[in-house]
Amino acid sequence: MKKSSCVLIVALATFLLGGCADKGSSAAPPSGFTATAADGRVKIDWTPNPSVEYWLFTATDPSLTAFHFLGLPNAFIYTRAASPFYICGLFDGTTYYFAANGRTGGGPGGSSSPTINAVPYNASAITWTAASVPVAANLYGVGYTGLTTCRNIPLSATGSFAAVGAGGAIFTSVDGMSWINQVSPVTTDLYAVTGYAAYQNNPGNPALRWVAVGAGGASAYSQDGISWAVGSAYNLASPALRSITQVSGTFFAVGDTGTILSSTDGITWASPTATSNTINNLYGVTHGAIFVAVGDSGTIVTSVDGNTWTVRTPSAAVGNLKQVTSFGSAYGSIYVAVGDAGSIVTSIDGGLTWITQAAPTGSNLVGITAEYRAVDPATARDPSLNFISTFQLVAVDSSGNAYTSQNGYAWSPAIPTGTTSLNALVSSGFGYVAAGNAGATAYAF
Repeated sequence: MKKSSCVLIVALATFLLGGCADKGSSAAPPSGFTATAADGRVKIDWTPNPSVEYWLFTATDPSLTAFHFLGLPNAFIYTRAASPFYICGLFDGTTYYFAANGRTGGGPGGSSSPTINAVPYNASAITWTAASVPVAANLYGVGYTGLTTCRNIPLSATGSFAAVGAGGAIFTSVDGMSWINQVSPVTTDLYAVTGYAAYQNNPGNPALRWVAVGAGGASAYSQDGISWAVGSAYNLASPALRSITQVSGTFFAVGDTGTILSSTDGITWASPTATSNTINNLYGVTHGAIFVAVGDSGTIVTSVDGNTWTVRTPSAAVGNLKQVTSFGSAYGSIYVAVGDAGSIVTSIDGGLTWITQAAPTGSNLVGITAEYRAVDPATARDPSLNFISTFQLVAVDSSGNAYTSQNGYAWSPAIPTGTTSLNALVSSGFGYVAAGNAGATAYAF
């Protein structure tokens, strides 16, 4: 069977590369063929000829060409590739090699391009860049919505960012680097923002919905990130909403005095049928397999359905918890919350038990997020978690430093972001954006 399988693979590859003998022709390889490394991914660019169909070949062996790829480590072929082409989920620090060729009308592949290479890297650890929004408003929340997935062709790994803040400030960005000031429908402070695209990979109709929440129960929403409208009527005496998350298009917001609200459209808000079982202010909320909200004096509440909430107690006293994130995989899941004076608590048993961790800093931690990373399952079992970690955690403090961790237990030393007075952090799946006072932002891609 093994010999037959090998013969089949070789025969198939020969057919694919050779094309059909009775139609089509070879074409020149793409010109301007370049590879640009980024966080866990590589972007391939070339100057396309609309009449030519390009095939892209990749492996982690420098001998790769368009006609030499069988048996090479991590070899893969992408047919009908379009520029720009993103390849995601790559191993940081590993050199990847790329080659391409062209054909027309289903003909045989032409000559191979030169072989190029790139090395993906952990952007959050080394490449933070300070930036700012056009108006120096204090920014309290930042969010990201993915519009296309990584290997969607021809628009790959695209999305948009939004940042909100004092006086109802709203800014948006397509790259996390340059920002546009949008007209806000509210004048009260906005503390958090998140988004959802019901139809990913449909640029013409993504069914996008941004939702921001803030002081006095204020909310604002947008279907394109440009035009914003007021959500359901609010009262300035209502509790402030401090954090927001979404689950399949339903939005959940948490805030002062244990307030938890939900909305199926981001416009009209309803209280869950049960209370949060706390009167403490809640500053952060996330959803993995369950909901977790965190707040003052180490408050942690969890819920399976967003309606019935249970109070959990950290293993040791911690300060006010300001944000929480989660990550799940086939190997296991983790929830991590951070807060004042470097407070960090983690749960690896579905939110039942929360373990207080040693702090990497005495500064207030104000944001945390998790992002997928590629690992070798044969060597990646983490002794602290007792399962394979396929994620990286990144946290930021109010002094403008970032910290990374692969398990929520051990953290890197401080990594300067070039900014100060940060308040929020978000991951796009291929990098990070932080926002803070006086319009400061920082990004790592």
